[in-house]
Amino acid sequence: MEDHNEMLKFYFRWPDAILDAIQRSQELPSLTKPSLLAVIGMGGSAIGGDLLRDLLYNQSDVPIYTCRDYHLPAWVGPNSLVIAVSYSGNTEETLMAFSEAFKRGCKLVAITSGGILGQLCTELKVPIVRIPKGYPPRAALPYLFIPMCVLGERVGLAKGLIDQAKKAAKTLRSMLVSIREKAKRIAKRLVGTIPVIYGFGIFKSVAYRLKTQFNENSKVPSFANWFPALNHDEVVGWEGEEELLEKFSVILIRSQDEPLEIKRRIELTREVALHKVSEILEIWSKGKTPLEQMMSVLLLGEIASICLALLRRVDPLKVRTIDIIKKHMLELQFSEDIRRRLLKLQGRYKVTITL
Repeated sequence: MEDHNEMLKFYFRWPDAILDAIQRSQELPSLTKPSLLAVIGMGGSAIGGDLLRDLLYNQSDVPIYTCRDYHLPAWVGPNSLVIAVSYSGNTEETLMAFSEAFKRGCKLVAITSGGILGQLCTELKVPIVRIPKGYPPRAALPYLFIPMCVLGERVGLAKGLIDQAKKAAKTLRSMLVSIREKAKRIAKRLVGTIPVIYGFGIFKSVAYRLKTQFNENSKVPSFANWFPALNHDEVVGWEGEEELLEKFSVILIRSQDEPLEIKRRIELTREVALHKVSEILEIWSKGKTPLEQMMSVLLLGEIASICLALLRRVDPLKVRTIDIIKKHMLELQFSEDIRRRLLKLQGRYKVTITL
């Protein structure tokens, strides 16, 4: 297997990217604690909101919501902190939701490498974390997620998040020595199957993120769920015919810190429900803090998705179907509704927008 693919180099930069992301976030202004934190974004730019929600589930008294849509919910308002995330800065759904947030008087922060979102933030005086260009958006996760952790600590959602991020960088760096071989072994067991990833607790969105990476990098269908919810519906689906179920593989995300009730549910599900699938794999987290553990599973799982792509002889960098859909959406001239909203901002606030 050719394992020197261009995509891999971005993941081997993750430890440095985490530290750089912390540094780039230091210039954010002081903000008061919000009543709600809403993250607007799509794809790899949105997942950080889900990861932050899971990370702070037992720590923060502020709800965290991720909006993957053109429109914000009605309950996002002036007391909300809205983080607009678009790697390119040109994601049409994010730009429309950004314009709504600005109109409603929400506190706003953006994470982007530039584009129209960068222009808007500069001229509307919206705080921005500028991240480096040149990454495939999904490979830029540290730059898209870690600034949220920095901001979360600074607005009083939780303490110690910056320290956890620094420890995560150290843990990931220690993993790089052997991670490629571990990822290859996982990928070889997944060939010819549909990966299903099961998480729990802080790994709920980690499981979903890995599902999307098998979609984008490996070019295979993939699905995700979490304990204990899956024990109340999805688990019955594994009672199906063997010739159908043997097309699936299941990845169980594990931790030395998993609660006893979750540990027992995982063991029972493996024993009672998963005996017909092609492969059952376990990815064990590393590190002592929640953020370390989340990032360690993500790094190994995402590199495994690239290794699976190479085994399947597909290019993990290319996302042809996404590009086709974007091309046809551009034929709508960047959506007249979005154009109209941005031009209203331009007229009212004297913003110069290059569309």
